[in-house]
Amino acid sequence: MGSQTKYNKKELVFVPIRIATTTGGVEAGAVNYAFYTNIPTDSRTALGQVAITTPADPPLNTVLASNFPKPRRASRRTSGVGGRYTSSFASSAVLTTLKVAGWRITKPRITKPPLHLPTTRPNSFIQTVYVTYRGIKYAWQLPKVTITNLTQATVTALGINLANAGDFDELCFGANSPKPPKASVTIADGPQNSKTLSTFYDPSVTLPEGWTESKAPRIAFN
Repeated sequence: MGSQTKYNKKELVFVPIRIATTTGGVEAGAVNYAFYTNIPTDSRTALGQVAITTPADPPLNTVLASNFPKPRRASRRTSGVGGRYTSSFASSAVLTTLKVAGWRITKPRITKPPLHLPTTRPNSFIQTVYVTYRGIKYAWQLPKVTITNLTQATVTALGINLANAGDFDELCFGANSPKPPKASVTIADGPQNSKTLSTFYDPSVTLPEGWTESKAPRIAFN
């Protein structure tokens, strides 16, 4: 039989996770992964899930439903007649305990968004970049033509970091929240034309001359 709570209202929780860095499952770095669940309360406790009671001001170092990284999943069917099946994300801190208790644990996810670096992908048209925001390294792929149009000095002034191999275990891609703000600038494009460029930036910096915030940051988990 399925879970008796499958139709209950889902609540917001998080689990601490680590990012798998090798095919052998070596895991490093750390971030909290937030998601909605309605599994039974005792299972949430066993899986190390922590309730988020202030979704408008969630904990730092926490991402909501990022594309990468994602936690490992634990599943178990209770024995006997009418046994119930439960499956959800688990905290990295309780994986060994869960295995002893009969839970099945998925293997670490080692497939990552490709890291685009000039040294490893010199012919790539994009560059992996990030800004540090609310305790996470919010990462995305920035077109190199945008870097050329902005100049490296402006990219640095916006608080945008060019990722390197040492950052990869901490980068978060595609998180619903938090998202850093975006800023834009209009620059000349020929004698009579202009073009507007927009990108994420680190809100702790002072925007360069001519730049304005074009999209507010997203903090709340909703």
